Amino acid sequence: AVLADRVGRRIVFGSSFIGFGVCGALLPVVAGSFELFLGVRFVQGVMFAGLLPLTMTILGDAFSGPLLIGAQGRRSVAMSMGDGLLPIVGGLLVGVGWSIPWLGQMIAIPFGIAVLAAVVDPPALTSDKKRGARFRDLGHVFKNLSIAALQYMGILRMFLKFSMLTFLPLFFVDVRGFSPAFAGLVIGVAALSGTVIALGAGRLALVGRPTAWITLGTVMMGASLVLIVLVPSAVLILVTAVAYGVSDGLMGVFTNSFVTSATIPKHRASFVAATGALRNFAKFLAPVAFGLLVVGSSIRASFVLVGIFTVASAALALALRPLEQRLMRGTSI
Repeated sequence: AVLADRVGRRIVFGSSFIGFGVCGALLPVVAGSFELFLGVRFVQGVMFAGLLPLTMTILGDAFSGPLLIGAQGRRSVAMSMGDGLLPIVGGLLVGVGWSIPWLGQMIAIPFGIAVLAAVVDPPALTSDKKRGARFRDLGHVFKNLSIAALQYMGILRMFLKFSMLTFLPLFFVDVRGFSPAFAGLVIGVAALSGTVIALGAGRLALVGRPTAWITLGTVMMGASLVLIVLVPSAVLILVTAVAYGVSDGLMGVFTNSFVTSATIPKHRASFVAATGALRNFAKFLAPVAFGLLVVGSSIRASFVLVGIFTVASAALALALRPLEQRLMRGTSI
């Protein structure tokens, strides 16, 4: 994704689509050799790595204000639908033929051709600066207090989400005595609730400040993590799961909108990619750090402590006010 700031979104985005599709077509051909198969999958992973950050980046190039927030919400919904539906489709296709799901990835090729033909890069991407100067400029962006607060909010959300996904099912089954099916239902209800709120995020931006929604989302997320391990009944657990899902949806869409509007176009793809790397580290860190907390206390106490800490973190949303002005006015650092 960093290359998109140097050679343009169109070339990197379109080429990644085409490369991903070509690799999908090659997988059945090289399936007889583990080494070749692994190599093709590695290349395909490299191609895929640039796609998700660039969808955020291109939306930031094209929209600002409530339109950007609405577009990020629809992106979130589309990703959730893909996560839920494509494994089902893949399973059905395997019943027809083992190689068909891989060949189905060739649909990315016409998408890539369409991108190369239709996407227009922002004119501000052209720059006479050398690579070192460009990275120094990007480094100055990360020293901004508002940017630091924004990154913290994104890292916190991922830490909480993957801690919940790892330990909450264990709590419900091993501590509360619920069935694994109920634990899965709780996670599913939370995910669905987040998708619904993301769909209406653009309208929410018209009736309230983005920082207010992030504050509300942070408080709700922390409070729901406390309550979900304390409430006595299954019904109240599901209600709390809805609250968690809504808060996660608010945090996801609004923080992504801040990320894509925080920098000028020539730094945007690099900034989005760096943000993604930090969040991925939080995903890795969550089970380890939360697990250590559980070892020193209990799952219930750990969720209560982390939830209280999250509620206190809502105060950092005030540091996003300068970025809020840029988000709503379409200007950048």
